[in-house]
Amino acid sequence: MKKLTPLFFFCFLFLGKSGFSQQINPADLIGTWDQTSGSHPATIIFLDTNVLRYSYKGHTGTSRKFYYQLDNENSPVILKVDRTKKHTRNRNIYLIQLVNPDTLKLQVLYKKDSRDHFDESQKNKIVMLVRRK
Repeated sequence: MKKLTPLFFFCFLFLGKSGFSQQINPADLIGTWDQTSGSHPATIIFLDTNVLRYSYKGHTGTSRKFYYQLDNENSPVILKVDRTKKHTRNRNIYLIQLVNPDTLKLQVLYKKDSRDHFDESQKNKIVMLVRRK
């Protein structure tokens, strides 16, 4: 029985960690994601595994290219969007979670906000983005 205890403990830690954290592969984000609510819904267009653009309803075209990184160490995942390829000039930081392959949950984080969870009481509400088909 003593030999099984460390093995059981290790399996519990491993399965518990993987069961509660979500990993997002950048390739899973490629495509156009439309905000489902709001007076001026936004669109995020993931062009490839490290470049995206924004588009806002009522405006034609899209914004310039931005570079992004995913921090899969956290759950929900942190999406960092930067102006430069070297990620030296930050633009926005978001908490993101794939609800399903075609629905993305997103909330903006402020620069000094170290939250690691979604919070409805914040000024920037949680928004849902749906993959355009």
